[in-house]
Amino acid sequence: MPESFSAGAGRVARFMTVSLARELGILLCLAVLFPFLIHVIPVPGDAQWGPRLLPMFYAPLLAALWGRGRTAAAVALLAPWLNWALTSHPPPLGAVVMMIELAGFVLVVRGLLVGVGPRWFLAAPAFLAGMAAAVLAAAFFPALIGGRSALAWAAQSILVGEPGIVILVLINWLALRYYPPGAVAA
Repeated sequence: MPESFSAGAGRVARFMTVSLARELGILLCLAVLFPFLIHVIPVPGDAQWGPRLLPMFYAPLLAALWGRGRTAAAVALLAPWLNWALTSHPPPLGAVVMMIELAGFVLVVRGLLVGVGPRWFLAAPAFLAGMAAAVLAAAFFPALIGGRSALAWAAQSILVGEPGIVILVLINWLALRYYPPGAVAA
């Protein structure tokens, strides 16, 4: 019996499966929800919780730990711009810097997962690597950080973000403890 389609026609390259779209949608919603909830917390004066608690990193961390590589990359690249489109924060230059930080962060988390396996501490070196990527970008394009010294900006960002780094390590530990990579969802 002759086939009605040519060989290879049954194979369709799928770049966006339903599973990937659902995963990406949930993680992008979390990428907007976490910073929004952090910014709702009242703060005295002109202090900001975002740079201290680093909520933009929560969803990309979960995407890198649980998801596929391209989902994690998409969340890292889209989250700052989605937040900017919906809340006008971070401003466009800040979104570029944040996108670079998140991309480096996700890349290192995924690399460490492959290299050393799932460990509770992966978020800390990944954050520092993401910051290093942002410093390189800021060194070449100082306007991204308002013309300041890239190293001084990074040092201040790391000091201010220490509570957020602790939260990232806690999320890392909890995620690996209760839902390790490769675990089958119930």
